[in-house]
Amino acid sequence: MTRFFVLSDTFTKLGVFTASFSNFFLIYLTIFHIKQIGGTFKYMVLVLALTGIAFSSWELIARPFTHNYNRAFILFSLNTWILDSEGFLQVAVAIYAGFYLFILAFFAEQFVFRYLSLVNPLMTKAFGGFGVVGWIGYPFLCGVIYCLLLLWSGDPDQFSDDYLRETFADIYGMNIETTARFIFTPYAADDSFRWRNLSFMMGGGFLLTSQYFIIMYCGVRMHLAMRKELGNFSVPNRRLQKQFFRALIVQTLVPTCLFVLPALPILLGPLFDFEWNVQTGGIMALLSIYPPIDTFVFIMIVSEYRRVIGEFFCRRKKISSKSTEVFVLV
Repeated sequence: MTRFFVLSDTFTKLGVFTASFSNFFLIYLTIFHIKQIGGTFKYMVLVLALTGIAFSSWELIARPFTHNYNRAFILFSLNTWILDSEGFLQVAVAIYAGFYLFILAFFAEQFVFRYLSLVNPLMTKAFGGFGVVGWIGYPFLCGVIYCLLLLWSGDPDQFSDDYLRETFADIYGMNIETTARFIFTPYAADDSFRWRNLSFMMGGGFLLTSQYFIIMYCGVRMHLAMRKELGNFSVPNRRLQKQFFRALIVQTLVPTCLFVLPALPILLGPLFDFEWNVQTGGIMALLSIYPPIDTFVFIMIVSEYRRVIGEFFCRRKKISSKSTEVFVLV
């Protein structure tokens, strides 16, 4: 069988480089050149950029990969440069998974913030001051819960190891018992449910769907509110509000298409009586290129970033501060 997992290292390193470059560039532009974004939303942009860098960099340590075999799913680490550290790498893989929930919950929170900025700007003051603890704490808590749930429910036992031992050694040339791993086998030998494994599918599914519920609810409400409320804003502010709305939509769709939708058959496959033996870790390669794509989308959709980049590279004469600093969106 072709060892596709060998190629994942290239995608990981490429993802780290592109994510670091693009997000540091976004941070630089946001701090020193962007005038139309201020207050809490500016800090949200910076936090998300730093999270993208940390997410990609942590992948170098965790080196996550997945494999599906009949009614089993394994998430494990391909890290070969941290030896005799199975426990550490297992935690590293769990933290990597928690990072994704953090990012998704952070997007949900941004939808709430942008919706409130349209319908009741005074309520956005709750996000300032000590409110920072709340809007950082919520996605952090979601990520921690997902991480701990994975650590508890996916901890391997003798049955799960025996189920995958031969296949794992044949394809990856690794001893399953000395590999940092999480194994999900929802059915026992007598076809009874293994509830500890199933709890991750149910609990993790609830965490994911609840974020998408917030995003969809606020997205629809924002769309309706924009048609009603934008008449009260200046033309530049109105245009920027629409750009942020489009950016949030696209930034949510990218990880959904790259990871969530492709992951559904991988995560739910063990529930069905399929006979398959597939290296499904290619989804990790897709997720590794998400942070730079996310940054690129934001820069391309928000016009002031495009203007600043155009001036930077083309060395055109800067337009007057009067036309770019009429307002600050917080």
